[in-house]
Amino acid sequence: MKRILSLFLVILTLLAAMPAMADGQAYNAYWIIPDGDTRLLTEAELWNYTRETLRFIRNELLARYGYAFEMAKFYDYFNAKPWYRAGGYGTINTPNKTSWTNISTGRTVERAMDKLGTTNPGGIDITEIIAYQNSCGGFGNQMSYGNYRGGGSGKTVAEASTSSGKNGSSSQQPASKPATPQPHYIYNTEYIIPDSNTRALTENELWAYSREALRYIRNELLARHGYIFGSNKFGRYFKTKSWYHEGGYESAILTGLEWQNINLVKKVERAMDAMGTQNENYLDITTIIQNQNAGTCPGK
Repeated sequence: MKRILSLFLVILTLLAAMPAMADGQAYNAYWIIPDGDTRLLTEAELWNYTRETLRFIRNELLARYGYAFEMAKFYDYFNAKPWYRAGGYGTINTPNKTSWTNISTGRTVERAMDKLGTTNPGGIDITEIIAYQNSCGGFGNQMSYGNYRGGGSGKTVAEASTSSGKNGSSSQQPASKPATPQPHYIYNTEYIIPDSNTRALTENELWAYSREALRYIRNELLARHGYIFGSNKFGRYFKTKSWYHEGGYESAILTGLEWQNINLVKKVERAMDAMGTQNENYLDITTIIQNQNAGTCPGK
């Protein structure tokens, strides 16, 4: 009886000390807590989330520094984020003091929930966050960034396009070739698709390019933000463009629309690969480059 009474008093004490749930939802298409590594989180705001969401918040802080996840649900979730790159954690990338403090605060709240025997079901759950992030452009469905688990290599493109994520998101199936691809050739001397960063591309128009041209279209979106290609064929190509300036690239700079277009291009590329075609009878990058050099482009 005394043991039961003591436990009851501990629970009452914890309830009395429990902070009020903070207002507002800070998560967006990319992050659960976007500034989790630059400001100190409070216990009060962390009580605004479910027990399970706190695990994702804590691991988001590790993911920022390239932590390679072994557990499937974290692996699937963070591989869905364009900013995440596995590798280098604890060596070239080490969490800053703010991150470690926030991880500790998160653990404190998790332990308090465990003592109370609650998962905090009234808080914001990770399923809500994933649903919201998916609605912002399918970020919860991006599974082919080439990251790897802690114990080995990551999912292949084939696995990525056919498996279902354990985070509640459905994976995208490869596109099928339309009966009549519709060209939308507006390339000029500077861009292959000049407005690829301001409008949603369509599968139908992408099938009007060769497999190789699609790689340049996809990388053109990255090049707009200073992605460094080095001395490879992409680097040589984009260095001829007056708008291209190397450096300063961060995946988070790209808009949801740009990531949507990148993923659509990848989807068509995977479909071509599955069909074993280079789509060589359609517009190829060699023709585009020749016309750009000659100034004879459709949209010059």
